[in-house]
Amino acid sequence: MGATKLIIHDSGTGLGGWPVGWGLRNANTTNGSSLKTLVTNSVAGPVTGQYFPIATANYIVTAAAGGARRLWMSPPLSSGVTISGTITPNIYGLESNVACNCGLRYEVLRWSVAQGGIVSSLGISTNDGFTEWTTSATLKTTPTLTPTSTAFVTGDRIAFLFYSDDAATTTEGSGRTFTIDYDAATGGDGDTYLSFTETLSFSSDTNNGRPVPNISLLRPLLYWWKEYFDEVFS
Repeated sequence: MGATKLIIHDSGTGLGGWPVGWGLRNANTTNGSSLKTLVTNSVAGPVTGQYFPIATANYIVTAAAGGARRLWMSPPLSSGVTISGTITPNIYGLESNVACNCGLRYEVLRWSVAQGGIVSSLGISTNDGFTEWTTSATLKTTPTLTPTSTAFVTGDRIAFLFYSDDAATTTEGSGRTFTIDYDAATGGDGDTYLSFTETLSFSSDTNNGRPVPNISLLRPLLYWWKEYFDEVFS
């Protein structure tokens, strides 16, 4: 078995059936060629409770400061696979000012072909786990994520997103921004991806908008909402 990279891109068309203020983009095994940026406003920490899909808008990384939140999704899997091995980040970023005290979290999700929507989370990286960004682009490859063992069937997709977070041993400061560099060529600034232990194979995907109809998506959203409040108020 060999690791598979899911590289994030700026290409993609909408998020059918999702609320205004979201933007779906592609993640696949092919590198981009031109560096893009995601710019997110910092918030006053401590930052806790990052949770999809009902995290506050400020916690989810955006395309531009105050702009649309971003979520990435793979093409459909061409064969079933159980994902249980270590997931490793390879993320380039920076902050606008040292007082930002900004870190990052990432979460990996399962999109079900049977349900037509996101149905479960494989896990989220450690709270306050990233060391602070500097004011020039640097690469982060930790913390890794040990996911909940999750079976994917043919046609399912892997989705993931990034959250704002306090940097390790400090508290995020408001009024600044942090930037994720992505969609660039192999090996340099902006070669941003998540690496999966498993060998993953994908079918050709001509539907960048993704088949996510309103009614199919509603069940997973309501389910996660219930799970969230059961956890908070139990």
